[in-house]
Amino acid sequence: MQATLATSQATWLRAVEEWINNLDIRSDGRENRRRLARILGFNADWKTLTTNALTWSTISERTGMSRATVARHLLALHEAGWIGRVAAGRSAAAKQAAGWTGDDAFLNDAPVYALTQPIDDTIVDINETPPTVSGYKEFPARAREAGTPAGAATRPSPTKAADGRPSTVPADRTLPAWPSHVTPSSKDESVLAGREWARRVPALGKLSDKHLRFLAKDFFVAGWTVRDLITALDALPDGRAQGQFVEGQWVPYSGADGIPAARLGHWVNWRLNAWRDSAGAVLESPTQQRTRRATAAKRAQEARRAAETERRQQLRQERSTPEYHAAKQACLDQILSRSRRSRPHWR
Repeated sequence: MQATLATSQATWLRAVEEWINNLDIRSDGRENRRRLARILGFNADWKTLTTNALTWSTISERTGMSRATVARHLLALHEAGWIGRVAAGRSAAAKQAAGWTGDDAFLNDAPVYALTQPIDDTIVDINETPPTVSGYKEFPARAREAGTPAGAATRPSPTKAADGRPSTVPADRTLPAWPSHVTPSSKDESVLAGREWARRVPALGKLSDKHLRFLAKDFFVAGWTVRDLITALDALPDGRAQGQFVEGQWVPYSGADGIPAARLGHWVNWRLNAWRDSAGAVLESPTQQRTRRATAAKRAQEARRAAETERRQQLRQERSTPEYHAAKQACLDQILSRSRRSRPHWR
């Protein structure tokens, strides 16, 4: 089945819904397929029209369908040309077996699907390149075999933060602009980190990469990561959720969806300032706190083990002296003598 990348989410949703309504299947099957299609459509990136965060387990949880049912309806949409698989999912075990290292090696990768629309098979002259229409081009429903749709799976240029990552990463999977667990150390790296920050917190997409870099500048200098910034937007240093006092009571609230772009930078700055001391210096990041506590706990454990080893060694030395053995033998003789005196005498 030949397919072309959809022009928009709304167009794709209308078209696939009309196709589902005309299917000659049971009503519950149509409803399940409709729910699955809506989840794919509403969770697709509006620029690339691809999904990269929907695992089968996630779809199963949101629709209430079993994994087998999810797989069956995904296959039906794929064979009909309504979705194209850009990249298959990968388990954490498979990534580790392939040589992945770092935090990402312990995370499952969701499959990447493109929203497509079926088209009639046409004869294409192999000596001529088919024209591109409105920024997209025709490709088979299985996108891996014919190429990746534009913008759906670009890879960033190598940086020093990617050291240690295997070079066998498939080129058709979207990688983060900057690893969320690595602290950027230059302006260019900070821009990439700001872009990844906005990707992980969609509400920040209203701000430019340079603006986000400016907001996070002091925190990056202090050793913070994108993951720490995301945590700081939702939580205070004492562990409470971000919020404000209302009538003397702390009321948590999160999210920046309703804040206009003109005030969004002030909102981000206000929340990050909770992680500064009275002099304005940046506090320890959540990652640095965990690292410090883990290091302190490890040192305390090593100290306890050393003290226990020293105590046992001292005890062995005390028990190896002639005086200890003489005292031990005297105790044994005393116990034996008492045992003999307590025995009854029979005539």
